[in-house]
Amino acid sequence: MNINSVESILNRMEALERASRAEVSPAGATPSSGGGVDFAAMLRDAVRGVNAEQNTAYAQAQAFQTGDRSMSIEQVMISMQQSALSFQGLVAVRNKLLEAYREISSLQV
Repeated sequence: MNINSVESILNRMEALERASRAEVSPAGATPSSGGGVDFAAMLRDAVRGVNAEQNTAYAQAQAFQTGDRSMSIEQVMISMQQSALSFQGLVAVRNKLLEAYREISSLQV
């Protein structure tokens, strides 16, 4: 992983943090009718990003296995770990959403 990819990840995380505080909406998010951030679009973008990272890691691993000299084992391992961490983060968000849904659905009206 090079410094540019680390900086881009940090910039995206900071943009999402600012958006959660309603300072500014992240790139690709469209405002909803309430003037906030379109949550469905943010989730869709996050899932697509994780999918892209997993596809990239798989392609790099396959290139390394076929003997591509431009692909090092270090690059493959870092890419695989990065995609695994992204997937774990996505699963954690999903679990929190399900927990919140269950809590809301159990409220008595």
